Amino acid sequence: MNTIQNLTHSILRRFALAVCAVGVLSSAMAAPLAAAESTAAVATGKTSEARRMSARKSTYPFRGEVAAVEGKSIVLAKKSGTRPIEVSEESLIEREGAAVRLEDVKPGDYLRGMLQKTDAGGEVLVRASAGGKYDKPLAKSGKSAAKTDKAER
Repeated sequence: MNTIQNLTHSILRRFALAVCAVGVLSSAMAAPLAAAESTAAVATGKTSEARRMSARKSTYPFRGEVAAVEGKSIVLAKKSGTRPIEVSEESLIEREGAAVRLEDVKPGDYLRGMLQKTDAGGEVLVRASAGGKYDKPLAKSGKSAAKTDKAER
């Protein structure tokens, strides 16, 4: 019986040493990996916070009718209220492919383009195209636009 206890004790001791060795090796490997990741973040200039902020500043589409132009912002009409959009020096507004100034945008114009979130939570215009209202697709009647035009003649 004493031999079995000695054998069990020896096996458990070896197992404990193996677990400790794995722990020491993994922590020794983790430090250089973390340092390499930190060095890469500094070299690229992007920390996890910077990556999160740049993802939040991505652009997204918008469209709507201009209700007013107030100073350096455009106010779009919505079903319930209005939507203010800041216009920066980098904002691009076009009409029929040519760049126009903010003063050329009038209430009633239809804008479509791209916006970006500001740090304060507002929206800033990246680029927009002014013109007529976006044509809605035909109803699902199975007729193409060419067939509809022919039928109207």
